[in-house]
Amino acid sequence: MLSVIAIAAIVFLGTGSALADSINVSAAVSTKESITDIAKAYEAQTHDRVNLTFGSSGQLAAQIKNGAPVDLFISAAVKEVDDLSRAGLVDDAKRRVVASNELVLIVPADAQARMSSFEQLKNAGVKRVAVGEPKTVPAGQYAMQVLTKLHLADELSPRLIYGANVRQVLDYVERGEVSAGIVYCTDAIQAGSKVKVVATAKASMHEPIVYLAAIIKNSGKKASAEKFLDYVASDKGWSILAAHGFTRPAGAVAATAPSK
Repeated sequence: MLSVIAIAAIVFLGTGSALADSINVSAAVSTKESITDIAKAYEAQTHDRVNLTFGSSGQLAAQIKNGAPVDLFISAAVKEVDDLSRAGLVDDAKRRVVASNELVLIVPADAQARMSSFEQLKNAGVKRVAVGEPKTVPAGQYAMQVLTKLHLADELSPRLIYGANVRQVLDYVERGEVSAGIVYCTDAIQAGSKVKVVATAKASMHEPIVYLAAIIKNSGKKASAEKFLDYVASDKGWSILAAHGFTRPAGAVAATAPSK
């Protein structure tokens, strides 16, 4: 006859899969392919489940403010995480920089007009320019900083088309609905031969492009969220991010908490 301890051990082993945890991660849409690949590798290794939601960082932050059940937020800019921090919604001790990126100017693959710089956006042949909505899309915020730096923002204002997120901007360019668009380098890589990169913005033209992750304060699964975040920042996670074109910021370990 089996002892009580033996029976308990069999039950425990038999239900081990039920002990796997599940977390909800909201991430900037520009990380969609890389974070999806990281989550798949993580799930295969840990047997935990990672539920992913992608969108513009501003829209995701608004959802968190409205009570969306999110455990980990990965933003394409510091601002959205700072806003959540000031609202008391993120754990400042668990903020971490996970990647960096570059901003590029793209045109449709079959574009006839020759363009090689942001300054040429003012040319008469450039009818419409797509950028992310600056109020909610970090890529749009960075794009407007570049245009302002080059004294083009006012002149181009009537020709700007705003996308709900950076992938919509990319889609506008791929379909030839605009003359040009400003997206991340990683988005252009994702589009492949559907677009052409004609210029890369100098880092001095905009704020540093920083992907900042933070664990949500009221999450009931902070330990599991931190475990996944550690995996994102591990050598395995970095190799996947790099394969999609992201760069690793020097000394990227954790971000400082914002001033209140």
